[in-house]
Amino acid sequence: MLYIHESNLRNKINQNYKNVGGEIENFYHDVYMEYRKQLKSLDYASKDIEVFRKAALLIDEYLEEVEEFSSRHKITSQSKFRSTFIEEISTYLFKDLPLIKNNTFGIFNKNIYAGMKINNQMRIDIIPKDVDFCIGKKVELKIDRAEPLSIIIPIVCVEVKTYLDATMFGEVQYSSKQIKNASPNVKTYVLMENNEVAKEKIIAARYDNNLNEMFALRTGRRTRNNGPIYSKALLEYYDEIATTIENADVEDIVNDAGRLLDR
Repeated sequence: MLYIHESNLRNKINQNYKNVGGEIENFYHDVYMEYRKQLKSLDYASKDIEVFRKAALLIDEYLEEVEEFSSRHKITSQSKFRSTFIEEISTYLFKDLPLIKNNTFGIFNKNIYAGMKINNQMRIDIIPKDVDFCIGKKVELKIDRAEPLSIIIPIVCVEVKTYLDATMFGEVQYSSKQIKNASPNVKTYVLMENNEVAKEKIIAARYDNNLNEMFALRTGRRTRNNGPIYSKALLEYYDEIATTIENADVEDIVNDAGRLLDR
């Protein structure tokens, strides 16, 4: 299972990051593992708003612990000490979906299929792409007599941001378009703490088909005294992704009459 925040902590322990590897190890065992245990124990599939209120509270409390620890030990934002936990939230939410538990799909963040090209030896090269969070299926692709290629076909791709501004928004849209061009059935999302993209750009994005949805977990822009995680947004995010995955293995049916595209 993909626990990107845990990997970040373990790497810093092993590297003795800024000579505070021992302190990080204590934080890992005493703080991180306790919050992780509580977040993993929640029944997200119930879609009970109280479950998501509890999750939102735990996330807020843990982030406060991370920020206090980072400030005390002068750990910078470039270390991704905090941001990788926002990425890890999706693993807690979706690890118990039936199609993931039975290994029909997996959770990934590297080498997602983003197309193919012919190289100068006239052989097929797969174009890989790293994303923050992906639910997909690893398959073997065989072309002509070449050795099979292992690729990850994405079902859902999520870009995760602590905040999103206009520059990053353009980059996210371009990245999403690349993935959709290679895998037209994929659904692409943004999960962010705060949205700092102008309303008119958000409205315009509703019509360009590059992103299926964007979820902001906090209201307003970043401030020192930021608002809490919005539990309803966490629930809406869960419901959207879980529904997409539940329907991913259902054969598409075209009605003889009535609604044909959006069924």
